[in-house]
Amino acid sequence: MMEQYARVKEKYRDVLLFYRFGDFYELFYDDAVLAARALDIVLTARPQGKDRDRVPMCGVPHHRLEFYLARLIEKGHHVAICEQLEAPSKGRGLIRREVIRVVTPGTFYESERQEGALAALRFDSDRVGLAFLRLATGEFLVTDIGRDELAAVLARLRPEEVLLAAGDQLPELPLYRPFVVERPAEAFQSQVALTRLAGHFGREAIEPLKLSVFGALSAAGALLAYLQETQMAFLPHLQAPKPYANEEYVWLDPQTQRNLELVENLFQGTTEGTLFSVLHQTATSMGRRRLQQWLLHPLRGVAAIRARQEAVAELVANHRLRDELRETFAGILDLERLTSRITSAVANPRDLASLRASIAALPRVRECLTTVKAPLLRQLHERLDALTDVHAEIARVLVDEPRAVTREGGLVRTGVSTELDELHTLQHHGSGWLTAFEAQERERSGIPNLKVGFNKIHGYYIEITKSYLRAIPPDYQRRQTLVNAERFITDALREFETKSLSAVERAKELEYQLFVGLRDQVASHAGRLRQTAEALGTIDVLAAFAHVAMLKGWIRPEVSDDYRIAIDEGRHPVVEALADGFVPNDLHLDEGKSFLLLTGPNAAGKSTYVRQAAVLVLLAQIGSFVPAQRAIIGVVDRIFTRVGAADFLARGLSTFMVEMMETANILRYASPRSLVILDEVGRGTGSADGQAIAQAVAEALAQTVGAKTLFTTHYHQLAALAERIPTIVNARLAVREEREQVTFLYKVMPGATQKSYGINVAQLAGLPAAVVQRAAALLAEWELGTARAPDTIGKPGPGVSPATRSMEHEALLERLRQIDPLHTTPIEALQRLAELKELVTHTVDKNSKRAHEPARITSLTPKPIKA
Repeated sequence: MMEQYARVKEKYRDVLLFYRFGDFYELFYDDAVLAARALDIVLTARPQGKDRDRVPMCGVPHHRLEFYLARLIEKGHHVAICEQLEAPSKGRGLIRREVIRVVTPGTFYESERQEGALAALRFDSDRVGLAFLRLATGEFLVTDIGRDELAAVLARLRPEEVLLAAGDQLPELPLYRPFVVERPAEAFQSQVALTRLAGHFGREAIEPLKLSVFGALSAAGALLAYLQETQMAFLPHLQAPKPYANEEYVWLDPQTQRNLELVENLFQGTTEGTLFSVLHQTATSMGRRRLQQWLLHPLRGVAAIRARQEAVAELVANHRLRDELRETFAGILDLERLTSRITSAVANPRDLASLRASIAALPRVRECLTTVKAPLLRQLHERLDALTDVHAEIARVLVDEPRAVTREGGLVRTGVSTELDELHTLQHHGSGWLTAFEAQERERSGIPNLKVGFNKIHGYYIEITKSYLRAIPPDYQRRQTLVNAERFITDALREFETKSLSAVERAKELEYQLFVGLRDQVASHAGRLRQTAEALGTIDVLAAFAHVAMLKGWIRPEVSDDYRIAIDEGRHPVVEALADGFVPNDLHLDEGKSFLLLTGPNAAGKSTYVRQAAVLVLLAQIGSFVPAQRAIIGVVDRIFTRVGAADFLARGLSTFMVEMMETANILRYASPRSLVILDEVGRGTGSADGQAIAQAVAEALAQTVGAKTLFTTHYHQLAALAERIPTIVNARLAVREEREQVTFLYKVMPGATQKSYGINVAQLAGLPAAVVQRAAALLAEWELGTARAPDTIGKPGPGVSPATRSMEHEALLERLRQIDPLHTTPIEALQRLAELKELVTHTVDKNSKRAHEPARITSLTPKPIKA
């Protein structure tokens, strides 16, 4: 047996080998050491034979295979499943074993936590051919994209495993890193790939794709080859490749997906506190999967958005329909995943029972939708197949509560197979048959003391005393001679013996064959099952949108191709769900006022407000209602966010470098139809540099790009941009000041903030009182011009703080801005002029006095140097 193991392991050196041995999968040598550590199971050792070394080994029960596979796959391991291909029996010798499947991070889809998402990339100058496959659903997508789009597309699709041709390198992906597998370059050759695809899906399915995504077909062929090599006979039913229409969706780069916390939160990587968690009122796994897909793929087409909105509106208005659908969905399991398990021949009897129970609910869903009016709901009703024939066949063959394992019997109903019924009768009613047979033979032979018996050595027999030997029928065959009797057997009794002794094993084998036949028959309807599952998932999401809208009082936004965004009393859905109360705010952007410059202290709500704008636009463009009193949304083509700061130390990048890279990306790819969220640009460097960069970025977005922009900053001087750039409008977060105490009102007001309130925020945050008092004193001295600038501390001689000069200069400019020459009388003009002269004179005298003060030098006398 160990020699057989060694021959198999030689072919699969780089993977963990699960070697089936009876009721366990065993691992040996280094595989055992690694698996025992990864799975936290007992590692033992046994000798191969007399005077041989002990072999490290560990094992897992065969019926728990999926559980242990999931744990290994999550850690990036590949596992080869070596199965027994024949039943053990006496005299057979060594059982034949072979690897039937290699499970990898991208091909494991049996667990609820794994989708079996796999991608292949083919690089060609500045373009990338991408193929993506999700084994849990059979979805197969292909597209040709630019290299600069790759990170965003992969972040949306999130494959667990990526295939590359030998020598290629996967570019740096922010915040996401899949497992990478190198494949031979020949697998990516166009002709080889096309031949393989045509052989699997048919030439008529592949030829049309050559015109649009020819490069991606090479990647698709390499991906299919990898699947056929690793999944072998367990390859599930795959849909023919179809184009991934990237231009139909709003562009969301990885940073935006992360910053808006659409499907993963910023700190834990879970769904808690995300937009997904607010909308996740779906009742099925198909709906959950579709919801996540929609959140990462907002629509750009107004007609498609409105179609979803109309469906949601009807479900909002018809609460009885919505509630009945949601109640029915609760009994429907994951049809997509069940279909993949069935078509790949890994489904067990309980999977088919789950499918039967799920299909049983479909007629009720169809009945609910018979009177709907929304066009999208009517289309979904037409695509929803009741699958009554599939349900009837499963119900006819499979018992109500089958066992989980396939070869232990207890699967098939009475009446499905005459032979199986006879075997079951033999198992349960064999004694009755023997009694009837004995009575029949006594009557036929006329021998009154004839009896039927059984022993373990000779089996069944008919025993006749020697006084009646002359009366035995001619078809009796001698089996054993005793002192006073002879034992015989007939063909009928021999047939009963054969059936009786092998009935249990034969019944198990026959039930397995009937189950496999049923599974194959159901698999032949995979296309219908997947179509129905897709329709159910979409209906489920629409019903969830309606349910959330009713619970939270959301409204239907007006979506159009117009430029403007007008939101009255908008609320951030996630913050509102987590907080006790939420202060709503308005947002109005149009072509004349496309740039909102927002100032205000930290913790006053600036970041929440700007993210809220992006989230509400995204909600509108996935077809959902939004938390607001009124919303008019002009569709955007891209959403960019530069929010927060995260050091990428492992990549050797500082906070400021990452900030500048992301800002550069926005300036490069944003269009007038884009929505841009920029939070505190330039804060990662010195104040002068930071302000200069922030102003230059703001000018470029407002004057050159023309994107709808929300720009938060602590550089209050930037508010002056609104006076010379017409598209910029100032706004601020309201603050109430009472006796040196501040209260944040979280309300957005027109105009710019003139103070940072940093000291107050520090006090609210719990900074020690002594530190707060010292900071306040330093700030007061700085504002009066008596404190030295931060960049001169520790240097000889005093100086005038650049910040002080800037503040004094800004004060003069502000006084000048307040003067309206066209509406000022001569007397008022003279008064204003006198005030300005006094202010300038005071400033110059103060700075001159400060500049001529003697430097306080303790000593310039050099100290003697000791020898």
